[in-house]
Amino acid sequence: MSPPEETQHAIRRSTRLPLEIPVLVTSLNADPPFSAAGNTTLVNAHGCGLIVPRAMTKGFEVQLEIVSAKRYTTARVVEVVPLGGDPETWLVGLELNAPGNFWGIEYAPSDWKIEENSSQVAPQPQADHKSSAAAKPAHSRRWRLTDISAGACYLETAEPFAVDTTVLLSIRVSNTEWLLDGVVRVSHAQTGMGVEFTGVPAHDRRARVKELIDRLVGNREVPRIFVGRKEGQRLAPEPASIVLTDDESPDPLLELIRNGASLTVEQFLSDLRTQRLATSATPD
Repeated sequence: MSPPEETQHAIRRSTRLPLEIPVLVTSLNADPPFSAAGNTTLVNAHGCGLIVPRAMTKGFEVQLEIVSAKRYTTARVVEVVPLGGDPETWLVGLELNAPGNFWGIEYAPSDWKIEENSSQVAPQPQADHKSSAAAKPAHSRRWRLTDISAGACYLETAEPFAVDTTVLLSIRVSNTEWLLDGVVRVSHAQTGMGVEFTGVPAHDRRARVKELIDRLVGNREVPRIFVGRKEGQRLAPEPASIVLTDDESPDPLLELIRNGASLTVEQFLSDLRTQRLATSATPD
């Protein structure tokens, strides 16, 4: 395989998650040396896409640091794309020299399980040992799945995303992972958010979610969840009309989540509990 093809696919060998993490990138072999602050747009076990305020040269070795977490590693520049603007910015593709969960994501996708070289990912010297942030990147969130149907789910979290945010959900049960696109339709500060599933043909999407629900019911285990903002989509799609075929049932959870913005938090959570009890009481 030629070098251009290698660099083209260098950071595509594991599931990419849309996640914004502030980082500092410092050259290791440039003359003169430079440092630039930037934000990731996509991350995975092999690298990231990074928006920075200056151009870089392909093949350069750099140090990549998550300042808030006092973590750093080294990487190689494999792609540089000018984005324009005023001031101008660039999208830089970086390949980690030591693949692994450098980003500190608690429930990373299953294909991120890579043997890590601990000498390549280390805390900064003289780090503050009192800080518990050293093991986590900024914007780390915890998610708890409380309700799910073929068309939507509700996730408890202290830091929900805003309404109309397009998201990617990674839900893992045992050794199986489901990746689902969605849009936040209702958001409650310090409480949680309701997500409508989107993407792929509706019939295929419902089949995938049904498979997930069956696995959750059959295994009766707490799923491991990661939710990231989807990169590149500013406007969420409008809710589509629900058209049921003869073999489909109404989806009260989806209807509630779509109408949730018009309800108070107390009314929404009360209705959520009511529909949850109604669902659990329905005979198989």
